[in-house]
Amino acid sequence: MRTPPWTREAVLLITGITFGVALSLAPIELAHVDEKHVLWQVGSYGFLDIGRNVMRDSHPPLYYWLAKAWWHIGGFDRPWAYRVLSVLLGLLALPLAFRVGAELAGARVGLLLVTLLALNPFFLFQLVLIRMYSLVIAGGALLTWIWLRLLRRPSAGGWVLWATGHGLLFFAHYYSALFAIGQGCIMVLRRPQGWRLGMSILAGFLLAFAAWFALAVQAGAVDFTSRNLAAIPVRPMPWEVIAHFWANLVVGPLADGKFAQAAGLAAAWLLGTSWLRSRPRRLPSAWKVLGISTGISLLAGALLVLRWPFFGARYFAALLVPFTAWATAPAVARPCGPALITLGLIGLVQMPMLVGRPDAGDTKEIEPMGMTQTSDPILIQAWWHALWPDYPRFRAYDWSDLNQRQAVVAEAPSFWFIGVSLYRGNWEAWLHQLRQTHLIDFHIEIDHTVRERRADVFHLARKAQPVAWEDVHARWENGIRLERIGWVQHEAKAGESFQAALEFTADRPTDRRWTLFMHLVDEAGRLWANWDSEPDPPTDRWAPGQAVQVHWGFLIPLHVPPGRYLVRIGWYETGTLGFPRVPLEGAAGGDSLSLGAIRVLPDEPPSRIGGARAGPVELAPPVVRMVESPQGWRLEVRTQWRSRGEASTAGWRVRLNAHGSVIELQRMMPTPEIAVRGPGWLTEIWISLPLAGGRPALGWVEIAYEGRVLSRRPIWIFPNDAWWNYGWLFLNRFDR
Repeated sequence: MRTPPWTREAVLLITGITFGVALSLAPIELAHVDEKHVLWQVGSYGFLDIGRNVMRDSHPPLYYWLAKAWWHIGGFDRPWAYRVLSVLLGLLALPLAFRVGAELAGARVGLLLVTLLALNPFFLFQLVLIRMYSLVIAGGALLTWIWLRLLRRPSAGGWVLWATGHGLLFFAHYYSALFAIGQGCIMVLRRPQGWRLGMSILAGFLLAFAAWFALAVQAGAVDFTSRNLAAIPVRPMPWEVIAHFWANLVVGPLADGKFAQAAGLAAAWLLGTSWLRSRPRRLPSAWKVLGISTGISLLAGALLVLRWPFFGARYFAALLVPFTAWATAPAVARPCGPALITLGLIGLVQMPMLVGRPDAGDTKEIEPMGMTQTSDPILIQAWWHALWPDYPRFRAYDWSDLNQRQAVVAEAPSFWFIGVSLYRGNWEAWLHQLRQTHLIDFHIEIDHTVRERRADVFHLARKAQPVAWEDVHARWENGIRLERIGWVQHEAKAGESFQAALEFTADRPTDRRWTLFMHLVDEAGRLWANWDSEPDPPTDRWAPGQAVQVHWGFLIPLHVPPGRYLVRIGWYETGTLGFPRVPLEGAAGGDSLSLGAIRVLPDEPPSRIGGARAGPVELAPPVVRMVESPQGWRLEVRTQWRSRGEASTAGWRVRLNAHGSVIELQRMMPTPEIAVRGPGWLTEIWISLPLAGGRPALGWVEIAYEGRVLSRRPIWIFPNDAWWNYGWLFLNRFDR
């Protein structure tokens, strides 16, 4: 049957429109838990290490390797670039779906199938995820088309392509093996010409895949996945898994659970009655064998739930095109297509949930890191503290893996460490021992509603030897003297560590513990950075007359403008809130001693596409996202700006317009009101108060300088009682 030439233009047009729709619905900066795992691996490890790491996880490595190759091609450092990769891979499914439908029952079925997919929320959802599912959907469509052609016109080249395609798909998702079993069973039963060649090649790939899977099981992949999925409060039976897959196909994974159940039943009744009227017995035998092969794969996957908690609809991504083609082919002459499209559009309305809802895996570690440092590697004790949307800008490594831990400590001049507060006993001794060679210049405790997600975040820098010593001889009233300063540096960029060596003595026994503070202040005395901590050893262990050398420093935040600053130190009693401070004796006076001046150098990365200018300022594209906090959901906006003339820090405003009101956001770290001149980008994070509940609403985030709006971004605001379950659609609860 010849394909009308205009159908090709129609398929290309639908594909182009779908590309635009997918990008408009996709979260630009946000990444969810499983997506963050991909970004973590791509941003932190090489190809071989990725293979070893994912062997302990839930998926084979093919998509991870493709994403790593994408990273090498463009050096991309934001989540949206990896969404584009997934979209480009998944869009191939549309022209391939047309080929499947045309091969099955003619061009009309092919066009209907392409239209259904382009408007299907389940397909669009998988299309924009930074996961392997778009690749698997396209692979399933390609292999189904080749398989149908082999049943009708077998060829040696076709067998090689079919077997090799399945072999590669094995390493994209484990359930692809079930897809191959379904098609392979039909090949063995029907035995088309050359089937032994195809099955022999497939058997070779199956052996390689079996070896990989055996190693993955030994590494704990099945146990790890089972533990994670066991947290979902549902234990379905096989028929419920099939019903769940069908409901996802009809309305997508972001609809209300009760609505999804009703829509799934309605769609099944609609298709069933249409089948009876259209007499599917008249359809070609290819339709029947497609139903059998797809049914074998779907049933085999559903039966796994009797042993393991594997029931996600996305696991059957390879079956999306063949199953939809089989289900809709008998109804092509009936008004079934428009009805199914209508049901899908209802589910499509919920797609903004993907953009607006904060992810349960989000933690607040990224806030202090985003404000203070963006290039150092990170050692994480728990995997969930590695899953944030700012990969691959950040590179994280497993602290529990001794080899990775030693490599980071030995090779990186400075790095982050995130320890689980609940498991402090596991890492506290290691951190104390590390202080012999490294200084801690930043520490913050992160709160979370889940105890295991509470964390201590440290930044450590290897102690550098001073290049020059300077005598001081200053004394505080508690008997502590500063004898010498060892200068390591006199300048540093924002985002880097400043450190110096301080040599103290005590002229009398110190039976109390004192905290040493180091402040970075401008020439007007305004505070820009600080680090307060007890020295090691603490002051109550100092012997009179003994010289104690302390390496001290602080991390310069990214919002500090370039210029000349003073470094001041002083003491206050440990356990107090920083006051009263210990007075200085002699001519110095006051309660802090100026060590001298340093210069903060500008941070000058190139401008990003999508920035805006107004008057003397330039604003880079902001990062807008929702975050969780113990008090509720908040809006977070990360801005980068620089001045081309003279600009005031007080001129900036960030506000949210939603629910008929205006909410002013505040800087996470207070910034003095000064005039900024000259080059260099300044990074600031703005945060809202916890947002009130109510109906879902489209809000607008405005960033303005002295009344001129430079950026206006949409953001979906959802009430706190809305619940989206990634694994089981029927648990979703969205008020209407």
